[in-house]
Amino acid sequence: MARINKNGKAYDSGDVIVNMLGNPDSEVTEITYETTQEHQRNYSLKRKARSWSMGKIENSCSITFPMEEIVAIEKAAKGNLLSIKPFDINVSFVDEYNDIINDTITCKFQTQGREVTGEMGLGKQFEMFVLDIKYNNI
Repeated sequence: MARINKNGKAYDSGDVIVNMLGNPDSEVTEITYETTQEHQRNYSLKRKARSWSMGKIENSCSITFPMEEIVAIEKAAKGNLLSIKPFDINVSFVDEYNDIINDTITCKFQTQGREVTGEMGLGKQFEMFVLDIKYNNI
């Protein structure tokens, strides 16, 4: 069962559609993405914080595929996931108010590999190199 986790909030997977690399309903088992921003306290000589500042914004994403899905992507990329140029992943789902939410993650594969365990249904989690995340992109 697919699971989506957006900034720590879990949603039901039955209403999630992941569109990437030309596949309108990619077989993703889990996707997690978030945006963070540096925050800093500015101190006075009395060693107390008197103000604060904000710094760089960073985005992250990890995505888990069943093995058959990642092998199909590898075949299309002539065996090299790292050679795929940045692409958009569109994640659409229904929130707790029955509004349709569509987030767009612009990213590329940062790793390539396998994870083989004694469990049925092999899969692998990939950390993505994220350029941008647009939340509730209409």
